[in-house]
Amino acid sequence: MSLAFLFVGIILFTVVMMVVSFQVGLYTVFGTRLSNNYSASSPVYALTYDLDFARVQVPLKSNLGDVFAIFLLIYFGFLLLAGRQGPGLFRALRAATTGRYEALFTNPLSAMTVLLGATSLVTILVDTVQSGAGVSTGSLTGDPFSLLVDFTVAPLLEESTFRLIMLGVPVLVLALLLLRGLSPLKAAKVLWRPSSAWDVDETDDGEKRRSFDESDLSMFPSNPPRSLRVRALRPTVYLFLVLSSFSFGYAHYASGSGWGPGKVSEAALAGLALGYLYIKYGFHTSVLLHWSINYVGSIYSFLAQGLYGVPWTSNSGSFLDVLPSVDIVFLLGVPSLLLLVNELMKGAMGASSKE
Repeated sequence: MSLAFLFVGIILFTVVMMVVSFQVGLYTVFGTRLSNNYSASSPVYALTYDLDFARVQVPLKSNLGDVFAIFLLIYFGFLLLAGRQGPGLFRALRAATTGRYEALFTNPLSAMTVLLGATSLVTILVDTVQSGAGVSTGSLTGDPFSLLVDFTVAPLLEESTFRLIMLGVPVLVLALLLLRGLSPLKAAKVLWRPSSAWDVDETDDGEKRRSFDESDLSMFPSNPPRSLRVRALRPTVYLFLVLSSFSFGYAHYASGSGWGPGKVSEAALAGLALGYLYIKYGFHTSVLLHWSINYVGSIYSFLAQGLYGVPWTSNSGSFLDVLPSVDIVFLLGVPSLLLLVNELMKGAMGASSKE
């Protein structure tokens, strides 16, 4: 029981750190001097989508400060939405304190936080193994202000590309072909949350669709849909999940931004977690995980640089550098990974028992 309270406390602390990061980011950008080359008033003329096969630029007349603030506002809206869905964040956490860890997967925000810890720890372990084998992961270098804005913009732009376009659009096309009576509103829901195509029960009176709150939001649903067409859809969905994840990993290496070949496996593994959240809970949760890895994990280091002149890449310059890493990678990461492994084993044993 005490371990359950401790784990829930770590999740709650991490969520609080996410909420505080909005104010920290705004102060860092508008209240400190990170760079001699860029500032909040520096102009922006385009947003760039880097696809595997093309680079698309969307014309934009603004400045870095406004772009930063607008993207933060979008992420804040996504955070509020994820926290309210299902039974709500606090009810899910309260239920988890009784030892029912699966309750964490009934709310998108708590589920995303668990995946954040597990993904962060796994990528660190993979990087350690690859570095020992001589495979370089590389790193990003450049102007700190420009990098901070890039870290903030990238989650929404990259998730739009690798999840919405490369995963969601194929799922939507398959759903239109396999499922009858898919209205424009239902099609939009499938694009936003592909698993909504699975929330179908076939009865004698036809098909009945369940709402989000009525869906089985555990990590591995115990009651598969009775629709044969939906069962035919699911394997193809996971095939696109794997393909989009590999594309996500390769795109980082091919971008020429400083990542080495070891980044392919790291980003591909993260892509699996991002894609799973997108399929299961919705586009906003994959964006939130991406944002948490990119932004929340580094914004306190950027603040330390703005306040004390400590380079944001330092791992021991100040407590602002150390605290987020210790919390996300170790305090959250270790129990989250153990929970994830337990859920995987339960899902595998459940699947084998039904065969």
